[in-house]
Amino acid sequence: MISNGPQRINRLLSRKDAAIFLASLGLTISAQTLARLLCEKKGPMCMRVGSRAMYRECDLLDYFRQQCSAPRQSSDEPLRPASNDHLPFPANDRDSPPRDA
Repeated sequence: MISNGPQRINRLLSRKDAAIFLASLGLTISAQTLARLLCEKKGPMCMRVGSRAMYRECDLLDYFRQQCSAPRQSSDEPLRPASNDHLPFPANDRDSPPRDA
């Protein structure tokens, strides 16, 4: 029996699709940059499926959140991490239903 509860399936995205997904959120990044960031241990969490690098959607959202700063009125103000109310989606989106539903 399939449950229609709040948990959503974490889609696995290829590196190219992960770059497109991040770009749709406003973070322009190429698939090659994601590969480099993986080697430098600076990018989003990644897993291997066979020989392919795959990214979970929730890990890409976490990475996007890490790249966001809180709103500022001037470039002179120091960068601060964004709080949940400044982001386009809640931090607990892993348990929320898909936005398409």
